[in-house]
Amino acid sequence: MKATQHVVTVSEGGRVALRVPQPVGTRVRVIVLDESDAVPDEAMALARGQEQSGFARQVLADPAEDVWNDL
Repeated sequence: MKATQHVVTVSEGGRVALRVPQPVGTRVRVIVLDESDAVPDEAMALARGQEQSGFARQVLADPAEDVWNDL
């Protein structure tokens, strides 16, 4: 799933308008967050993704790579 982010201003009546590059009839999921809340959540999601990467789990967590404790 490809995610895009749009920062828009709420107009009169609480309305927002989005243009999405999807064919007509495509179902999309819209999540509404206050802009001030969106950045920390995004940063935490990216950090969690890095923790769970294959590199972190297979290389950094490998005891053979833990050379600093032998100094």
